[in-house]
Amino acid sequence: MFNDERQNKILELIDSVGRVEVTSLSESLNVSLDTVRRDLKKLEKEGLLKRTHGGAVRLKPIGDAFDYATRKRIHSKEKMQIAKIAASYIKDHDSILIDGSTTISALLPYLVEKHGLSVFTNNVQVACELQKINASIKIFMIGGILDEEHGSAISHDTVAYIDKLNVNKVFIGSCSISLKRGLSASEVEDASVKKAMLKAGEEIFILADHTKFTRESMVHIADLEPTYKIVSDKGLVEMYEDVYLELLKKKLDVTIAD
Repeated sequence: MFNDERQNKILELIDSVGRVEVTSLSESLNVSLDTVRRDLKKLEKEGLLKRTHGGAVRLKPIGDAFDYATRKRIHSKEKMQIAKIAASYIKDHDSILIDGSTTISALLPYLVEKHGLSVFTNNVQVACELQKINASIKIFMIGGILDEEHGSAISHDTVAYIDKLNVNKVFIGSCSISLKRGLSASEVEDASVKKAMLKAGEEIFILADHTKFTRESMVHIADLEPTYKIVSDKGLVEMYEDVYLELLKKKLDVTIAD
């Protein structure tokens, strides 16, 4: 396992459970204690965790978002699996609205062979990546005050623009999903934007890796609706089977990517 892969695994674990131990990481990653300590030191220097005696803890509470580059590294394999399924729903000449989540960014490479797409987004990185992937895509950049940490426009102007839209499909990567609170986000402005997006499409797709189903963030976005199409990875079935079965019991549309 390469250094980056191993460090990504550490980030995924700490993002899921909040705390990791040096000894358990050494065993699960099959590397020495010294190697783990060097990894933790590097990740702490990057501001991604805080080392403690015998381990490390996350810097942010559950549900709070890391910056864009860091979030792209976490659960990247699962995000690509989810994105591949989601892309199969996109047809030539569709109009789609996508947010700035890193699960959504994993969707972009699958748009390379699509024709006649009109894509609306409020995220700078997503717009730039789209332009490189497929020059034939018509890109509509939604404006507003820019959240520099995440690269997304999230303000009243952003919401006002989205309120005027009526697209074929909306793709959202929600911060948190729970049976009790539905969709939620860690920031008021981001929640307002996502709430507007949910009203802007004929079909709504919620893309979320399995860890998103263990959280509740501060700001409620919307309840889970049977009309939403939820796409997640097999970790939801294998690690949180009770949650998965409850979603099905409530007759929610859930697709699991292999």
